[in-house]
Amino acid sequence: MTIQRGTFGQVADTAIWALYPSYNEGSSSYVHTGLSNGAEKNARYRFELDSIPYGATVASATFSTTLYSSGTGEIRVHRINASWAESTVTWSSFADSFEPAVEATFLGASSGVATVDLTELVQAWVDGAHPNHGFLLEENLTARTSYRSSEHDILGDRPSLEVCFH
Repeated sequence: MTIQRGTFGQVADTAIWALYPSYNEGSSSYVHTGLSNGAEKNARYRFELDSIPYGATVASATFSTTLYSSGTGEIRVHRINASWAESTVTWSSFADSFEPAVEATFLGASSGVATVDLTELVQAWVDGAHPNHGFLLEENLTARTSYRSSEHDILGDRPSLEVCFH
């Protein structure tokens, strides 16, 4: 099954910015990571997994996103450990509520679709080992990456999570 806003399931995504600690991009067509006007931005995503039965075996879980980057550096995925709302979360309210451990990585690109394997993370959510508060993307402050968000006009460019389970 593929979870993607406008096709199936619930998706939340937004970016927050250190330069404007009360700013929120929850209704924007793009979210960003990296360096923006001299300050850090990072993005967060949450895909509702209610249609996957508790304890199911996740064979694969792949996050896909359409991106445009000024660099080709590593973009890191971290598990978020606190609840947040797409329309209200800010740099100030989030307070680094994510695990420092890296769950997965992918590379920035000048344009295209990036995918990353999140099977272990999704399995942990399905098993109830961690609450599903989603995940955060961040990168070194040497580049800036833009991602089409779940509000983007082109449905096929919206972020998705494809999960195969039994």
